[in-house]
Amino acid sequence: MTEASKALFVSQPSVSYALSKLRKFFSDPLFLRNRTGLEPTPVAESLYPQMVQAIWLMDSVVQNATDFKAAETTRTFRLMMTDLALMALFSFVVQAIQAKAPRARIEVTLLDVAQLEDKLRRSEIDGAIAVPTFSEDIVVRDHLMDMPYVGVCAASHPRLSPEPTVEDLVAEQRIEVSGALGHQHVERTLSDLHGHQQPPIALPNYSVVDETLAATESYCVVPLFLGDMFVKRSPVRKFILPFTLEPGHVGLHTLRRVAPSPPVEWLRHVVAEALVAYPYPQHIGDYDDSWFTN
Repeated sequence: MTEASKALFVSQPSVSYALSKLRKFFSDPLFLRNRTGLEPTPVAESLYPQMVQAIWLMDSVVQNATDFKAAETTRTFRLMMTDLALMALFSFVVQAIQAKAPRARIEVTLLDVAQLEDKLRRSEIDGAIAVPTFSEDIVVRDHLMDMPYVGVCAASHPRLSPEPTVEDLVAEQRIEVSGALGHQHVERTLSDLHGHQQPPIALPNYSVVDETLAATESYCVVPLFLGDMFVKRSPVRKFILPFTLEPGHVGLHTLRRVAPSPPVEWLRHVVAEALVAYPYPQHIGDYDDSWFTN
C-alpha cells in the first residue's frame, strides 16, 4: 500500500480509502494479505487486463500530446533477451539507441518465455527479442531475421565428419539446451531423432556449450552465428545437419495497444534499423552451403 501511494503521489490513507470504495463497488476484497504483503484475488486478476488497457489509453493520449524527443529523453528502455540474442544482437541495438537517445537508460533481463506476455501487460518491459511466437491479441511481432542452425562438435571428434548422416548423429551423445530460450522445435527434432532418449548433458543456456563440446565427444545444434563464434574461441568445428530444420524466426515483441506509445514505437523503428547492419542474411533464402562450411 505504501509503495502504491508513492507511485501514485498520494498519501497511504488515500490509497486505503480508494481500495475500500473499490471493494464495496465490486463486492470483493480484491487484495488479501499474505506473508509478503498483499496479493490480488481472482476477481482482481480478471479485472486487471481491462483496467490496465484503459490506463494505457489515457497514458497514450497524454504522451501523444507532447512530442517524444529521443535526443532529450531520460527514459529507461527495458528489454528481454536470451543470452544468445545478447551475444549476437545487443551491440547493434545499444549502439543505435545511444546514438539517437544518449541520455536514455537501457535495462536488459534474461528472457522468460512463460512470463513475457504478463511482463508486457504490466509495463515491466517495453519489448523482447526472441524466437517464439505469442498471442496476437496481446503481442505485436516485428520479424527481424531468420536464424539457421548448424551442428558443432569438438575439432578432434573421432567419428563425426563435416557432413554426417542421421545414423552418425544417432550414435553420438548430444547436448540439450534449455527450451526456455525459445528453441523448442530444435529439441523436439533431436528428441525424435534419438528416440526420445534423455541426453546425458543438459545446459541452461549456450554460454559454455563450446567448452563442453571441446571436453567431450558430444555434439550440439546451435544457431549458425553462434557456431561461428564457438569456432573462433574454442577447438570445435561446424558440420552440416543431415536433416531439415526450420530456422529460428527472430522477432521483436511489443505490447498490442489501443493507442500507440511513442517511445515504444520509436524503439521498434530503431531496433529494426539497427539490425540492418547485422553481418548475416536476414532471410533464409539468402543463405547457401558456404555459410555452413566456411
